[in-house]
Amino acid sequence: MRYVLGVDIGTTRIAAAVCRRSGGSWAEPQVVWVSESVLYVGRDATVQVGLNNVAAVVESSRVARGFLRRIGDDVPLLLGGELYTPQALTAAAAGWLVDLVTEAEGAEPERVALTYPPGWGAYRRGVLHEALTHAGLPGTLLLPSPVAAAESHLVRERVDVGATMAVCRLGGEHVDTAVLRRNPGTFEVLGHGEPPWPQAGAAIDDVLAKHVGADGDREVGLRAKEMLSMAPEVTIPRPNDLARITRPEFERMIRPLLSASLAPLRRYAPVSTVLLAGGTARIPLAAALAAEELDARVFVDPDPGTAVCRGAALAARPRAEASPESTALVPRVRNLPE
Repeated sequence: MRYVLGVDIGTTRIAAAVCRRSGGSWAEPQVVWVSESVLYVGRDATVQVGLNNVAAVVESSRVARGFLRRIGDDVPLLLGGELYTPQALTAAAAGWLVDLVTEAEGAEPERVALTYPPGWGAYRRGVLHEALTHAGLPGTLLLPSPVAAAESHLVRERVDVGATMAVCRLGGEHVDTAVLRRNPGTFEVLGHGEPPWPQAGAAIDDVLAKHVGADGDREVGLRAKEMLSMAPEVTIPRPNDLARITRPEFERMIRPLLSASLAPLRRYAPVSTVLLAGGTARIPLAAALAAEELDARVFVDPDPGTAVCRGAALAARPRAEASPESTALVPRVRNLPE
């Protein structure tokens, strides 16, 4: 069956979705992979992606995180005594995912779309394109993450041509905001920015972990945040007892963090709609605060943590000229100038 693949490599999560074509129409995107954004580079330069695949590895010096955000930095990453560029690691992670999905689907994707932060210029896109070509993915479509989120939104809601939309992605480590205009064929990025509080999701996790007496254990805070996004109260085990947290308590603790993350939306007024994506967007307070910032309709994707990869798959639907060929080998950096 023909299909296309959308890949979103975030700081904390990597997600992939496919759109399959049956007969004369494309099905809605289906998420096929979500895991921690962790990459292990072996001694033979092959890679493994995701915490489940890396957990058994004892060579922690060969594990990389946050590599996509490092693209554009001239300083390579040192892994296991070898140097690798961030773009080579990103391309290798994308190639690993393409290989994984190809095996599961029984065929290569007709096209791959990979997302990137909205603030990237031509240089960063260029070095990533070059790395993807070297990794056997020369036809990869590079797509700003807010545009991918908007493409996912367009499946459910009508957006008139000429309308403007503010998009805020509340990720685990970074918050990206952008204003888009709906054009006849796609969305155009009119402006973008990163708020002064770049770690809203992680900061909320830390606050919750400290509140329940697990200071420093971000995973405890993450689980509490995810549960409180859906339930009015939760109970968190502690070493000697249980900690009960209600939704109102939770909202009082995190309101300053979310307010700081969403405040830059003011610069995009007036817009017709606000779209929230990213895992932290599941928190009901996020939509309420966004509505306070802008006099506009606020939408939260039904599965905000995977909205970007699903939108990337939708954007990849046009047939590619050639089928990509992927590889899991990562080129090392050699002859580094003194």
